[in-house]
Amino acid sequence: MSNIVAIDRIKTVLITGGTGLIGKKLSQLLTDKGYEVWHYSRKQRPNSPYRTFLWDVEEGTIDTTPLSEADAIIHLAGESVAESRWTEQRKREIINSRTNSLRLLHDSLRDVQHQVQCFVSASAIGYYGNHYGEVLTEESSPTNEFLSRTTQWWEDAAQQIANMNIRTAILRIGIVLSAEGGALPLTALPLKFRVGTYFGNGGQYYSWIHLDDIANMFVYVMENNLTGIYNAVAPEPVTNKEFVRNIAVAQNRPSIFVPVPAFALRAAMGEMAAIVLDSAFVSSEKIQDAGFRFKYPKLGLALKAIYKHS
Repeated sequence: MSNIVAIDRIKTVLITGGTGLIGKKLSQLLTDKGYEVWHYSRKQRPNSPYRTFLWDVEEGTIDTTPLSEADAIIHLAGESVAESRWTEQRKREIINSRTNSLRLLHDSLRDVQHQVQCFVSASAIGYYGNHYGEVLTEESSPTNEFLSRTTQWWEDAAQQIANMNIRTAILRIGIVLSAEGGALPLTALPLKFRVGTYFGNGGQYYSWIHLDDIANMFVYVMENNLTGIYNAVAPEPVTNKEFVRNIAVAQNRPSIFVPVPAFALRAAMGEMAAIVLDSAFVSSEKIQDAGFRFKYPKLGLALKAIYKHS
């Protein structure tokens, strides 16, 4: 017997990972559009502008109150893959933060009478692994690399929500561009000294998306009854070398460009070097065919907007 209560439209959105880079932008966007926004958090946030409920994925505890009242859930929670070296313990933390959080939500929704009609989960283009010379669509095959295997498990866990007859969509997110965090500030840091560094031969493709566009895409998917998997990347991926050169141009910082050898990166970062050395030319055609329009389809435009306001 279903625990879903039929309702007319989405009014209240519950977000996990709401204090992260995407979560903060998305929470503000939803609020500006008139939605009531709630957060799940590991700790009380008395000064938060959003109503906050406690959960602890490691302990398997959760306040189910918002699940009984929220109309949609956007799931962003998960440990950063770039925060520290991938020891076996760190790998388990990365995997468990994604799969266990989804299992906790699934089991809790199963056990309460809820009115959730839409579930949108983050995923990542790490699903595809390392591919040179191939355009990657949502139908492309994954690999057996760590990030790819992790993302497959992540999406399998999200699919269990779909199996509860809740409309479910999954966004495979590329490199999110913002001056506030993520990869861009670290990549741009050497340019302060008029030096641009690229990784290996710099020919690996980076599939990116502006922070505004990824926030808008979550809302678009939620509002337009989309289901299934969508690549959340801008239409024009660029090589690593082009990526760094575009940052220098946007900052108006003429620089010399030097490679960081791949062997040095692997020695320093271990398996985690895949984050910067892997190539993924990911297509955005499916989400565009669904009607989504990018505010920043080109890298130069995106970077110009970011540095104009940073």
